[in-house]
Amino acid sequence: MRSDAEPGLIDLGRYPINSPSDERYLALLDRCRGGLEATGACVLDDFVMSERLPEIVAEIKPHIGEAFFATKHHNAYLIPDDPDLPDDHPRNRTQTTDSATLGYSFIPKDSLLNGIYSWDRFVAFVADVLGHDRLYPYADPLAPVNVLVYEKGCQTGWHFDNAAFTVTLLLQESEGGTFEYAPFVRSNEDEAYDTVAEVLEERSDRVQELRQRPGSLVIFTGSRTLHRVTPVTAPRARLVSVFSYSREVGTELDPHTRMTFYGRLS
Repeated sequence: MRSDAEPGLIDLGRYPINSPSDERYLALLDRCRGGLEATGACVLDDFVMSERLPEIVAEIKPHIGEAFFATKHHNAYLIPDDPDLPDDHPRNRTQTTDSATLGYSFIPKDSLLNGIYSWDRFVAFVADVLGHDRLYPYADPLAPVNVLVYEKGCQTGWHFDNAAFTVTLLLQESEGGTFEYAPFVRSNEDEAYDTVAEVLEERSDRVQELRQRPGSLVIFTGSRTLHRVTPVTAPRARLVSVFSYSREVGTELDPHTRMTFYGRLS
């Protein structure tokens, strides 16, 4: 992985992730861990300097046409339906996602975005926040760095992530496109189907809005937290990058997830 970062890209004065022995770094870890414990999310506004965001967007815009644009139908668990349960059961209830996914194979390897993803101090910071000794980039050909593209009317349906955590960076905002989530709905012991049904039917008081602005880094524990992105209502697209890491070397997506969100296996 890279041993340095593009100068002036990350606000290292505010977020000294390159100085792990600094007291401010330890305070930052405490803040992030507190957010994860309380709500399942750590939001670091203006993590990337605002004046550099247009450069990041400019690097990926020529490739947006390669994003997988298709209406995707899935359940909240992102796994095949259970044939032993009815279609309207929370386990099987269909959600709609029609945002587009720009896979890693179309992200320039020398881009600023990939530079953040592969910078060793950034990866170490994410690991420290989550309490892991080390994290590794995904070995998958499609998943390491993605950009989700939300054109007008596009959304992501309610779901739990397959991964234990997700790291995102908002690159461009739009009207609508609100990130909503219901923290800590399920556990290893209880899928909490009744609670899931309440969220899916929009009668739950657990749903919160995750507020962020372009340049915000979010570390999110989405495998236990039900979440979605509401439809974008303006012509300007919402762009959000997703960085995927694993505690194990060589992690890849399963074929079902690849076909659902990329339309291909490689």
